[in-house]
Amino acid sequence: MQAARGAATWRALQSSTPAQWLDHLTSAALLRGEIPPAGVPGAFLSWPQERSLWEQAIATDAGAAAQLFDREGMALAAMEAASMQRAWRIEVPEALHTAEYRAFQGWREKLVATCQAGGWRTADDALAWRIECIERGIGGLPARLGIAGFIAPDPVISRLLTVLEARGVELFRLGFGHGDAAPAVGAELPDAEAECAAAARWARDRLGRAAATRLRIAVADLPARRRLLESALEDALHPDAVGAGWAALERDFACVAGAPLAAEPQVDVALRLLQLCVHPQRVAQAEFGALLCGSGWSADVDEADARARIEAALRERLPPETSLERLVRAALRQASALQAGRLAAHLDALLDAARAMPRRQLPSAWGAAFGGMLAALGWPGQRAQLPVEAAAGDAWREALDGLLMLDAVLGRVDAGEALRQLQRQCRDQAFAAARRTVARVEICSLADALAGPVDGLWVMGLNEGAWPPPPRANPLLPAELQRRAGVSAARADSLAAEARSLQDLWCASAGEVVLSWAQREGERPLRASPLLAGILRFDLSGAPVAELERGDDMQLERIDDGVMGRIDDGVMERIDDARAPPLGANERVRGGTALLAAQAVCPAWGFYQYRLGAAALPAPTFGLDAMVRGSLLHAALEEFWRGRGLTDLTQMDAAARGAEIQRVVAHALAEFDRREAEPLPPRLRQLEAERLQALLAVWLDVEARRPSFRVIGCEEKHELDIEGLPVRVVIDRIDQLDDGRLVVIDYKSGRGVSADSWADARIGEPQLPIYAALAFPDRAVAAVALARVVADDPAFLGVAASDGLLPGVKSLDALRKRYAEDEFPDWDALRRLWAQRIAEVAREVRDGVAAVVFDRESNIQYCDVKPLLRVAERRAQFGEGAEP
Repeated sequence: MQAARGAATWRALQSSTPAQWLDHLTSAALLRGEIPPAGVPGAFLSWPQERSLWEQAIATDAGAAAQLFDREGMALAAMEAASMQRAWRIEVPEALHTAEYRAFQGWREKLVATCQAGGWRTADDALAWRIECIERGIGGLPARLGIAGFIAPDPVISRLLTVLEARGVELFRLGFGHGDAAPAVGAELPDAEAECAAAARWARDRLGRAAATRLRIAVADLPARRRLLESALEDALHPDAVGAGWAALERDFACVAGAPLAAEPQVDVALRLLQLCVHPQRVAQAEFGALLCGSGWSADVDEADARARIEAALRERLPPETSLERLVRAALRQASALQAGRLAAHLDALLDAARAMPRRQLPSAWGAAFGGMLAALGWPGQRAQLPVEAAAGDAWREALDGLLMLDAVLGRVDAGEALRQLQRQCRDQAFAAARRTVARVEICSLADALAGPVDGLWVMGLNEGAWPPPPRANPLLPAELQRRAGVSAARADSLAAEARSLQDLWCASAGEVVLSWAQREGERPLRASPLLAGILRFDLSGAPVAELERGDDMQLERIDDGVMGRIDDGVMERIDDARAPPLGANERVRGGTALLAAQAVCPAWGFYQYRLGAAALPAPTFGLDAMVRGSLLHAALEEFWRGRGLTDLTQMDAAARGAEIQRVVAHALAEFDRREAEPLPPRLRQLEAERLQALLAVWLDVEARRPSFRVIGCEEKHELDIEGLPVRVVIDRIDQLDDGRLVVIDYKSGRGVSADSWADARIGEPQLPIYAALAFPDRAVAAVALARVVADDPAFLGVAASDGLLPGVKSLDALRKRYAEDEFPDWDALRRLWAQRIAEVAREVRDGVAAVVFDRESNIQYCDVKPLLRVAERRAQFGEGAEP
């Protein structure tokens, strides 16, 4: 308008919502004395205050289903219903009084009574009073007033405009049309991710053509797609901004509405720390661990490594859910060992804050207390704050101060309620840090797509079911009455007409308009909105957006063709890098027999896990995990068999054997308690003792069927040198037969054990072959066996020089289907071949063989470093069924 008059510069228009404008107008009239203080009908409630009063009214409902109510959601619905019924003058006859409406009536009566007692007025009361003030003749009205938006009919706005016109205010509608608007075009993309990627490439292309271009991307479901779209724009507009050093860079794109304050990292950390203080009885270890590994509190820079080690240690020692005190005690022990002094001090402060929590006080007092707790915990951490973080910190402190407004309506509350109010306030408050420059690409919802003319507008997510939006009648009022009154949200035809009008405005608001939709969401096929029927779709063979959709792929193909040509011409060399550096002279490799087992199954597994130290973090478990239970079983069996033989077992009667089993189990549990920081809880200890006693009783029945033997070694340690590779082994048990030969046994507490790989060229379970071939090279070994100590199918699994040495274990000659005679002609040859094959695997470790090679994918099912093997990527590259 100003440009049409020839003006080169002009003062920016003041813009506000009707409620903001009316508040400013009446406040100025009060200051001028046009409205006497006695003329104000009462204290006007803020939106959080009114919502809290509705929640209180709902909380007192004594209905049968009241305990199932989502009070927050129900309060929002009740606020909307009350406002709708008043604005649209919806009268509900008694015949249409549903259970929902009767409940709503009861809540509204309680709210009205509370407001009358407190001298409060709702937002609807405030709006009506302010319009009446204009009608009564207050001054300060502008000569002209522009209106922007307001597509849907609204009785309150209509009345306001009528009153303003009656007072002589000239009203005009602001137009956001673009002088060079071209016909809108449509683009169909495979899914939401493809839509975001195409829009990002479109923005990159348009900004590359003209630096001063202003673009807007409007999204139908902005909360769900925001991260996806921002990631695509980051890749397209700032491909080099990778790493923490680029965090302060102001991006070329920004979300107009901002994001919830609670989503800001340091505010999220603050809320989670307060959650621990307020609810210390039951804390998820995952939540506590995330705080330890994250930043934003305590010595998050200087002690970051120690904190990560503490988190890993807690996984092994504590259940998934426990008390804050138990978590902190365990973490303090680890912090002391790792010299994490500042973390220890802050953990003590965390525990002190949880213990010293007052019972009830005003929300404002809780705001001050919460701020003090966070300061005692070293929030927001050591690192210097970025501008956006400093702004988020200021907004957080304002949110704490904002609890003051709830003092009058809530009174004294406990810490849980105060924190709930604070969390909700942070979720509801939109935060956007001030920028030094204007973002060239704006991200917004469909409601904000008409914020002003731009050079290019892309509107995405226009699928059937999302555009036009489906009707959503308020559930507390009869839907038919809402439709009769003309409430747009309850009428599909009204929503469709409004959507069409809005779409027409989009198409005229920019020089280039693209409307896009997705073909599918996951496995669900989608269709375009019926409102896009008249939109010209892109010709994928030559339209601009099609070039953007295909351009990167085509360029990549050209690059690939060029690279392959240079390789074929001998200019470039292809290297298959499947070998790691050989073991150094002073390099120590951990793992022992587990390293040789992993190397035999897949060389890369052995290299990643045991030379590089990669490993999966243990998962916390309730009670005792399988590894700990296996260790307890080993300890009990060791205590039972030390210095004993078959004669000692068979001479025991049932009572004596039961008493001895109880003794060794009690000894194993006592040793476990002595080693651990915390003893087992009494109930868990009793259950584990009963389990172990039953298991040992079953297993000793199996041992009693053996020929005569004496145990000469339990948990015996041996230091071996296999092809220059030092290997430390611990042999569970060594028995000696009457003829002096040895039987080597390894306990297994799981059902999935097998000795089948002992005949393979690469032995996947090499423990017992190593014991038989290398630990006792000069001794006569008669049998090697896995002892499967389980309750339902206990058994020995292995191979022997002759039959009858162990129950269920056959001789080498009886296992010729597995041990071919040409490879394993006799028992001594079997031991020699085992030694050779184990030595070959050890040489691979020494020489750095680290290829991703394995026979079957099932062999690496329990590989800790399986993601590093990139099996899925290889399958995607070479097709299903491809084996490395």
